[in-house]
Amino acid sequence: MNKTYFAFAALLFVPAALPQTAPPPCAGLPPGRHALLERMTAQFGLTCEQELKIEPLLHDEESVTKPLLKFTSFSREQQQEVMLTIKLAARRQVRQFLTAEQQKGMDSEVESVSKGGGKKKDAKQVETVPGLGVEEDLSAAIMKYAALTPEEKKAMLLKVKTAARKDAALQLTAEQQAKLDADIRNLQSSAR
Repeated sequence: MNKTYFAFAALLFVPAALPQTAPPPCAGLPPGRHALLERMTAQFGLTCEQELKIEPLLHDEESVTKPLLKFTSFSREQQQEVMLTIKLAARRQVRQFLTAEQQKGMDSEVESVSKGGGKKKDAKQVETVPGLGVEEDLSAAIMKYAALTPEEKKAMLLKVKTAARKDAALQLTAEQQAKLDADIRNLQSSAR
């Protein structure tokens, strides 16, 4: 056999040796990039059916994290603490759609995140807007977020409202101060 035959035969087998491309996106997902879903799919081997169930849950998580990142009354540590609660609540929701083997992987991730692992070094910079409107947006998002337990919602709202009340940069009117004070008292009394 000649060299040309071997060269041609080798070309036929090269594509099999090259790395495979990522599977096509799951049909039915909304357009756009779904970075966290893509990471979970790669990490846990999610099926398309699982992706379709999990994507709305991750979208809901984002509906709370976006206003949280805009909320300037929290210290960085307070923001990270609330963010952790939101992430863990989302993972509890996602877990129900995973197989037993995938759940083991999720449990390992949750344990790592709970111990402070998985923190992003360079958090996205979000335009912050001082004012009570951001507190109201965040409070409304927390109340709507189904992944949080009622106790988590109360505790989180209390933190948000207390931080807003103590934030001198907000320059609250007497009426706004009184409303926050009443909200804080109601949350404290319902927590007992």
